[in-house]
Amino acid sequence: MKQFLLIASILILSLSQFPAQAAEQCSSLFLFRPTEVSDRVQKNKFVTNRDILEYRHVLHKDFTDSLIKLTPEQHWVDLGAGKANAQISYIKSLPSPQMAPHATAVAFKLDRWFSPPKFDGKLEIKEGAFELQPTSTWKKADLVTDVFGVISYTHDLSTSLQKVFDLMNVNGELYIFATHYATSIKISEGKHLPIFDYLATIDGLKVEGRYGVMKITKEKENIVIPPMELVKYHDDAPPSRAFQIVY
Repeated sequence: MKQFLLIASILILSLSQFPAQAAEQCSSLFLFRPTEVSDRVQKNKFVTNRDILEYRHVLHKDFTDSLIKLTPEQHWVDLGAGKANAQISYIKSLPSPQMAPHATAVAFKLDRWFSPPKFDGKLEIKEGAFELQPTSTWKKADLVTDVFGVISYTHDLSTSLQKVFDLMNVNGELYIFATHYATSIKISEGKHLPIFDYLATIDGLKVEGRYGVMKITKEKENIVIPPMELVKYHDDAPPSRAFQIVY
């Protein structure tokens, strides 16, 4: 009890003598940092083993045709790929891995024992936060998929989207499966748009689909995603988020 009172007295004295510093330290405990990730992402508390059949089932109806049309020289990037099961199962379904496009699986965290096949260099795994990946050095993508992946979970939506569209070739396609109303963007006072309605307002993007099943085609070279800040976040699978445009 005496030790507790002594510690409490020291803390009170510190706060009274250094109010500005103490306030700064306390506020830093609750300060949101966009590059941080939720406990759910950190611990992989979601599905990580979706295969290509599930992708074909949940993604926009054009996805299968787009995948079939990819040539061995083209590039498919899967965001939030988990254990890369979709790309692995797709490459295995082909007569030869050399018939497959280049495939990059983006996974925030992999189990230590996980050792996926590389298919003679056709498949590459990128581990870590997508926002921090050096995507400018990657091969340009012709197809990008996101099934409850980066776009659903990121705290830094504007950076993630900008990196995606910078990575894509003109006429490249982005297929997203997400919860339609889980993410909203405030574009002006009193006006909030679900993420897909918001993307339809971006010059150079053609958005097709509805209710979280979207096909987005990049129609011009330089796509500009305005900066956003996260103003509301509730951790779930996927999280509920609200962003607002920073002018």
